[in-house]
Amino acid sequence: MSKNVPQESLPEDDSLANSNPTPLRAEPPDPFDPAALRLSADYSEGLGVKRLITTIPCRKPNKTEWFRVRPGEEWRVTTAVLETDGVDRRTYLVTPHLRDQIADNLAPAMLVMCVNRAGDPFIWRIKLPGSDGRTNSWTSSALAAAVEAETGWCRMVANMTSGDYSLFTSTANWPEPRWPDLPLKEVLRLAFRDGYIESVDHPVLRELRGLS
Repeated sequence: MSKNVPQESLPEDDSLANSNPTPLRAEPPDPFDPAALRLSADYSEGLGVKRLITTIPCRKPNKTEWFRVRPGEEWRVTTAVLETDGVDRRTYLVTPHLRDQIADNLAPAMLVMCVNRAGDPFIWRIKLPGSDGRTNSWTSSALAAAVEAETGWCRMVANMTSGDYSLFTSTANWPEPRWPDLPLKEVLRLAFRDGYIESVDHPVLRELRGLS
């Protein structure tokens, strides 16, 4: 009669036992990581909020802000403006039928639409050469800056030594500007709502005539 001879048990193979190690658990994201808390540039859309623009200033870019100029002839206008001096320096639009009467007080200018990195729109008044065609370094450098700012973010600083504007361009990968959903005529209406001269009895014209 045959006997069942017990087989010797095989030794465990450590290499097989450790072939499928337990994966490490990923650390949960830090809820206070600033990168996770920051709002995106278009955060208002996600919150169901639309910005209502009620005022638009007429000014040149200041020396600390990065700005863009909206490209296209449909976003600029060449016109005649009246500018006051002193503390209350301001640019006024003048109705066409008054231009001949106050021609000595007017100057040609190009109005271009701009926006800064914060998304704030403004109108930039750029002086143009007069009827004699003479220009200067301030005018030519401002016009050059406006062209450059159509395609990239720029910063402009007055250089009193050279008598022109120094232009700086950004190498950062900033997104394209978000322009307000307004036609140019509405932008001009907001910019010159209180700065439009359509009568000889306007306080600015009365002051120029010495009547006030």
